[in-house]
Amino acid sequence: MNITLKNNKGFKWYKTATFFFKGYFYVDDLFYEKENALNYVSKIKNSHQFKELLSELNGVFTLVFKDGNKIFSASDLTRSFPIFYTLQNNQLYFSDDIFYLKNLFKIDDFDGLSEIEFKASNYTHGKKTLLKNVFQIQPSESLIVENNTIVESNFFYSYAIPKESSDSYDELKNKAVIAFENSFKRFITSLNNRTAVIPLSGGYDSRLIAVMLKKHQYKNVICFTYGNKNSFEIENSKKAAKALGFKWFFVEYNSKLIEGYIHTDEFKEYAHFAGKLSSMPYLQEYFAIKHLQKEKIITDDAIFIPGFAGDILGGSEFYKTIPENLKTIEIESLILAKKLDNYKLSNQDEIKLKKELTKNLKRFDESYHQKLPETVFEDYNIKERIAKYVFNSASFYAFFGYEYRFPFWDKELLNFFKTVPIKYKVMKTLFDDVLIKTYFKPQNVYFKKEIQPTTKAIELQKIKNKIKPLLPTFIKQKVLEKNDWNNYKPITQQMVDEMRLKKLKFQRMSKDYNEIIAQWYLYFSKNKF
Repeated sequence: MNITLKNNKGFKWYKTATFFFKGYFYVDDLFYEKENALNYVSKIKNSHQFKELLSELNGVFTLVFKDGNKIFSASDLTRSFPIFYTLQNNQLYFSDDIFYLKNLFKIDDFDGLSEIEFKASNYTHGKKTLLKNVFQIQPSESLIVENNTIVESNFFYSYAIPKESSDSYDELKNKAVIAFENSFKRFITSLNNRTAVIPLSGGYDSRLIAVMLKKHQYKNVICFTYGNKNSFEIENSKKAAKALGFKWFFVEYNSKLIEGYIHTDEFKEYAHFAGKLSSMPYLQEYFAIKHLQKEKIITDDAIFIPGFAGDILGGSEFYKTIPENLKTIEIESLILAKKLDNYKLSNQDEIKLKKELTKNLKRFDESYHQKLPETVFEDYNIKERIAKYVFNSASFYAFFGYEYRFPFWDKELLNFFKTVPIKYKVMKTLFDDVLIKTYFKPQNVYFKKEIQPTTKAIELQKIKNKIKPLLPTFIKQKVLEKNDWNNYKPITQQMVDEMRLKKLKFQRMSKDYNEIIAQWYLYFSKNKF
C-alpha cells in the first residue's frame, strides 16, 4: 500500500510517520488546525477510535492513518480535499493527485458511464472518477483498508431522517438563532484576525456572513462582487457592505480581464487542479480572485468565506426541485430529471443512470426506505451536487494560495436544519424569517428590492421551465444571454471556438453555460487541445 500526498496549495498537509492531516475542525468550541489538529487526531489507535473521532470532528478535513498493513482514511461532508485510489498489481495506491496515479500507471481509459454522468450533472457520481478503475473517497465516507483490500466503507454523516421535529414554530426560531450564534462564533474564532474576504452577492447567505462579522465586532473584512457591470447583484451587495462599514470592490468581467485566458498555462493548470477528473472546473470567481491578488487588494494570508449552500439548509430545493408528497419509489426519477439535466440523454443512458442511482442510495444508507423521502433526496444532493460541484468550486481559492471557511456547513446547523418540518422549508419560511428579523433588520441591511423569489414568481418559473425545452435554440440562447450576469457567454465562447477549431462534437441545450464547460473539460482531459 502506497500513500502519496502532494497538494499543498491553500491548505497544507501535516504529517507524522503514520498520520496525514489537512484542513481544520472544531471539537465543541475549540478550534484545531495545522500541528494542533494533527496532534489531536493522531491519538487514535484502532478502528473503534477512528469511528469515534469522525463522529466528534466538526469541520473541513481529510485524514489518513497508516498502521502496519492497515490504512484508515476519511473526508468530511464537503469533500474539499479528495483522496483518489486505484488497485494496480495487487497493490492499493492512494493520492490526492489523480494525475499522479494516471501518469504513474499510464491509465488512459475513460469510464463511459462516468462521462455521461459528468456531461449531465458536471461531476461523476458515487466513488467513480472519469478514469476506469480509479476511485475517490466520497463526502463523509470513511475507508478501512487491510492488506490492499477495502474491508470497510461507511458514511459517517447523513442528512436523511426518519421524522421531523415536533417543536413549535417559535421554538424552532429560537433554536435556529442559537445554532447560528454558536456556529458563527466558532467560525469567527478560527479567523484569528486574518482578513476575511466575502464574495458578497445580492442574496441572503453571504449577507448573513457579513452581518455576523459586524455583529461580533470583527473589523478586518473585505467584500467584493464580480461579473457584468449591469448585474442585479451589485446594488444590494454594495448597499449591504456600506451599511456594515466594510470595504467593497467590484471586479468587472470585461474583455480585458477574460480575453485569451483559455490559452494561458495558468488556466490550464487551474482546470486540472479544480477538475480532478471528477468535477467540472468552476470558473465563476476564478477571474475575480486572480484580479484581487494581482492588484494586491487582499493579503497573502486572507481567508475567503463564501456563503456556500446556506440556501440548501433553508429549503431552496423544496421550491426548486422537490414536489409535494414525494414517494421513496420516485427518488431516482427525481434525481435523474432535476440533477442530471444538463445533457440530452438516450433512453438507454437513463436506464443505466437510474440503476447507478439506486446503487448509490443504498451505499449511502441501506435503510433509506425508512427515512423521509424528501430528506433522502436532500442527503443525496448534499453528498453529490453540493460537495462535488458547489464546495469543489472553492478550488479557485486554494489554487491562488488561500484558505477558506464554510460557516453554513457547521454540524450544529446541519443537525438542526435537517429536522425542520418540510412545511417550514417550503419557500425557506423559517430560514428567511430568522435572517430578516433577527439579523438583517437590526443592522439595516434588509432592502425594498430583494432578489428572493415569491410564490407567484416560482410558479411562473415552473411554467417557463416546461415551455423552454420546446423553444427554438436561438430563443433559448437569447434568454440565456439576458440572464448572463457573470458574463459567461464570452468566457465559454472561447471554449466553443476551441472545440470548433478542433472539429470536436459538442451538444447545446442552451440550458446554462456549464454544459459547455463540462464538455470542453472532457476533451481537455483527453488532451484534445
